[in-house]
Amino acid sequence: MTQVQAGTPSSRLRPLSFLWGVATSAYQIEGGIEGNDWPAWEAVPRRIKDGARAGAACLSWERWEEDLDLICGLGLNAYRFSIEWSRIEPTPGRYDEDAIRRYGAMLDGCRARSIEPVLTLHHFTNPAWFASAGGWEERQNLDAFRRFARLAAERFGDRVDLWITLNEPEVYGFYAYDSGIFPPGVRDRARALVVIANMIEAHGLAAQEIRDADRIDADGDGKPALLGAAKHWTLLEPRRPWSPLDRLASHWQHLVFNEAVVRALAGGPIDFRLPGLPAVRRTVDALRGSSDFIGVNYYTRWQVSALGNEPLTARPGAPVSDLGWEIHPDGLETVLLRMARFGLPLLVTENGIADAEDRWRPEFLRASLAALDRARRLGVDVRGYFHWSLFDNFEWADGHSGRFGLYRTDFENPRDARIERPSARVYASEVARRSEAPRVSPR
Repeated sequence: MTQVQAGTPSSRLRPLSFLWGVATSAYQIEGGIEGNDWPAWEAVPRRIKDGARAGAACLSWERWEEDLDLICGLGLNAYRFSIEWSRIEPTPGRYDEDAIRRYGAMLDGCRARSIEPVLTLHHFTNPAWFASAGGWEERQNLDAFRRFARLAAERFGDRVDLWITLNEPEVYGFYAYDSGIFPPGVRDRARALVVIANMIEAHGLAAQEIRDADRIDADGDGKPALLGAAKHWTLLEPRRPWSPLDRLASHWQHLVFNEAVVRALAGGPIDFRLPGLPAVRRTVDALRGSSDFIGVNYYTRWQVSALGNEPLTARPGAPVSDLGWEIHPDGLETVLLRMARFGLPLLVTENGIADAEDRWRPEFLRASLAALDRARRLGVDVRGYFHWSLFDNFEWADGHSGRFGLYRTDFENPRDARIERPSARVYASEVARRSEAPRVSPR
């Protein structure tokens, strides 16, 4: 394989030691969140598999110190997690100081344990007041997110140097406005493209606010704020290579879902086009230089069909996860090589597998990290790897049926201890034997 030319890395991204971590998101683990657009959505029958509710989730709002100790116990040096916008700003312009203090304590806890926090501002949930005002579909609402980003930088910038503005804007856009499985449940692909464009514009606006407000270098490297967004890159191929329709469907989905989103996050124009739909095109000055890195979320490969009730399916005969996703860890190398072409350093911000019995995860981890190693040897500038997830959590429309955790969660008795799966020790061992991973110990 030819060595990749990864472009000129952003001069702002420091050459720090490799980040080895795990990833979570607030609504999926904290519990007790009632002020966003999901609780009412979950209350409607058949929207969530098996009628599951986030509810108490993993009780991480109370048990965050235990969570950080688990991370230390695995020998990891980084933690990607999100803050819940609706906790911090329950009504427009009113801030909950208790919630801000709690998140500040979590960040202090990371620093005390030599864990680098990677803080995500938006991970699929919206304050109810923001959603009722039209959410991401209304361009004028972007100022609300810009305000939230500035507040986060002002309150947490002394402890955070690595920021992720948005998690998977393309997934949110298509799930909430095309397939309709996220609130508000719209089924209009043209509106989905507008939402994704607005969210990417918001990334640029938020990046400006964070850089302006966060002037404190938390780890002493001279760089107070480094920005990126997490992009879900899915490998797509025609289900029937001989079918022109399947080839076209795969081609166009790849161009919009993968290529166009990364190009815009890397500072290019927003340019979303699908056959038969109005094009969404705009040049946003704030996007130029907005990203110091791109977050890479990779899980699977899909076969695409233009016809039928199942537009995305796993390869026939391929091993699949509990959610029916093809288990294809080698694909991580392919994704990293493709994303390197956009000229920015990369962080693998999510990579994991739904596997309640831990049958596949140990080898999936070994193979995924081997794929990561190969990509780095070929010249891809990857700065970190975050496994999804630390423990089982609420998996949106899939409820509790997608068990991604290195630790098992008993959702019937969430106060019980997290139960370590064998794959947790596999991950710890794989990290320990890679020379760039500094070992950290619990307090």
